[in-house]
Amino acid sequence: MITALFQLMSTPHSPRSRNRGVTLVELMVGLTIGLILVIIASSVYLYSKQSYNAVSENSQMEENGRFALDLLTKYIQSSGFAMVDPTAPGPQLPLEDKLAGCDYGYVNATAPTTLGDLACRTAPPAGQRRSASIFSRYETDQFASSAGKQQGYGCTNEAAASKLVSGVQTYEVRSYFFISQVTAQTPYGTTSMGQLSCVSDSTPVTDGVLGTVALQVQPLVPGIEQIRVGYISSTGKLLDAVPTTAAAWKDVAAIELCVLARTVQASGNDTRTQYTDCYGDDITSSSPESYRTLRTTVALRNTASL
Repeated sequence: MITALFQLMSTPHSPRSRNRGVTLVELMVGLTIGLILVIIASSVYLYSKQSYNAVSENSQMEENGRFALDLLTKYIQSSGFAMVDPTAPGPQLPLEDKLAGCDYGYVNATAPTTLGDLACRTAPPAGQRRSASIFSRYETDQFASSAGKQQGYGCTNEAAASKLVSGVQTYEVRSYFFISQVTAQTPYGTTSMGQLSCVSDSTPVTDGVLGTVALQVQPLVPGIEQIRVGYISSTGKLLDAVPTTAAAWKDVAAIELCVLARTVQASGNDTRTQYTDCYGDDITSSSPESYRTLRTTVALRNTASL
């Protein structure tokens, strides 16, 4: 029996019964399959991230455009409002010079020091998209609080302008809205970007005499490339030009607003997408950019419609 056991132990095993290692070919095949799976997973992740960024940027663009419209609407609807003071000699309602407009924006609204800087341009600056501007004016009251007497504030959070007429004290909010250009950093490098901005005029007035000019500039909404302002008469006709006289302004019953919004960061747009601005002109955009035009119509407080 011992001899038989010794013979069994000394008998060579079959090659099939031994533990086998991984051959070089099998290792290469496994690595190739694993690499393919990693590439697929990475591609899915990158595509999902780009899609998310595109949706996020386009949503932000829509939000910026709607906020700009809402902000302009608020000030335009308030234009012409006048306080009714029993001691006053009787205000003429609404204020005739409650609005003013420029087809090509202001001369130097980004750094104004005099009211002349807020005069109308005759053409857009070289290399910039055409954009209009609009001025809003209305009266605001003074009210008491625990910190003392306060008055309303303009678009830059500056105190309203003091206005003294025949001994009667009131306060005015005067706001100039326009498009300014800034340089923004994106994943594709630096780019020039438009933004809705405002100049608040808190210059005091005493019986028609201006005091020390006080102008404050404030950027409001990024990614706004253009404003277009249309003026609708009491007969429903869109006027061909900006009104310039008190009689012409009295005939304006509504304002037609359009803003052109643009994505601030890359949005995943392809080169086949075609855009037009608020004036109907074609936009030449690079592949990561998206644009939207948003429009609304704002009714005015007006003697023609009272």
